[in-house]
This record gives sequence, structure tokens and C-alpha cells, in this order.
Amino acid sequence: MVWKRTISSKTLERAMYASVKVEDKVILIAKVGDKFYGIDAVCSHAKCILGILDQDSLTVKCKCHDAVFDLRTGNMLEPPYVAKDAPKEKLGLKTYQVRDNNGWIEVDV
Repeated sequence: MVWKRTISSKTLERAMYASVKVEDKVILIAKVGDKFYGIDAVCSHAKCILGILDQDSLTVKCKCHDAVFDLRTGNMLEPPYVAKDAPKEKLGLKTYQVRDNNGWIEVDV
């Protein structure tokens, strides 16, 4: 495990999620209740940044074409509206372990 410090945990108290750059990756970090989630922040369909979080379903949606991803697994649950016949299993995103370490959000890359 290689934990990388990203942002202050206070950032996620004000906002439910944030996109951070860790090495050469852009990762969306979300806090739902007392649990943290990390997922690639760039949609696998058209390389747009994700950013519409649904806390109830633990999903995040792409702002460009409405693809929906599960925060827990990275699986694409709904393909983008421009590619409804796209194979969902091939368009999933990588997920990451996230933790709060003394007021700092860390991601295992």
C-alpha cells in the first residue's frame, strides 16, 4: 500500500466530494455518512470529469453524457445516453481505498 495525502478532511465536511490529482491520476473522493470512497474521476466513455453524486444510491454520474458508476465497485451501472448499447462491463472505473489520517484524506494508489 502506498498512501498519498490529498486534501484536508474539512474540505469534505463542506462538500460531499472533491476531485484531486494524485501522481498522474485524477481521483474523485466522496464522503457518504462516515465512509470514504475513491474512484477515477475521468469517465471511461469520453474522458469528462465525473461530478454528480447520489448519496442514496452510492453512485456518481458523468456531467457530459450521463454515464453512472457505482462508488463501491467502479462498475458502470448506466451507459452514456449516446452509447446505450456500449458494453457496460468494459467501461468501469478503478476504485481506491480512502482514509482520514489525522485530518488529512489519504488515497491508496
